[in-house]
Amino acid sequence: MKTIIQIALTIVILALAYFVYDSVMEPVRFRQVVEQREAEIIQNLKDIREVQRSHRSRYQRFTSDLDSLVRFYNVDSLTLVRAIGSVPDTLTESEAVRLGIVERDTIWIAVRDSLLRHMDRPIDSLPYVPYGGGERFDMQAAKIERGLVELPVFEASVQPIVYMGDMDNWRVYYTREEGLRVGSMQEAVLDGNWE
Repeated sequence: MKTIIQIALTIVILALAYFVYDSVMEPVRFRQVVEQREAEIIQNLKDIREVQRSHRSRYQRFTSDLDSLVRFYNVDSLTLVRAIGSVPDTLTESEAVRLGIVERDTIWIAVRDSLLRHMDRPIDSLPYVPYGGGERFDMQAAKIERGLVELPVFEASVQPIVYMGDMDNWRVYYTREEGLRVGSMQEAVLDGNWE
């Protein structure tokens, strides 16, 4: 009888030890999954920001449509100004150009040939939130006035329910309630809220 009780207690102790270990490891495993998901989403937001910057340099405004942004990437071009020659130490670049020592040549280069070379997925996936089940990033663009100057602004964002909703207890462990975003509709900044 005594050995049966000892065996039963050993099994109970092992089961309790497993449950304690599992309860300690659950937030650790959750954090690993969150870091992986956030890294992919942040990379998408950085890519959106990079294409938006190029769009602004070409058209002096941001776009609020993700499909237009993808179309801009696929079919549009950017200017590239090359300086041919070297500027002497005694002159500024504009003086050297005026004197003919340095020439400037403007060429057009396809956006897809100059941006997002690191991208290992198709550009058509840019509007979609990784782990979002087909959901798209929310994006807005406008102009704000600062000191009598109109400045273009944009914001691309995603709420945590979109990319964390498929995980159990995500509301318990996840602390970034505002989600992830890049840019701002109130300020002329292009920073992400993770930076």
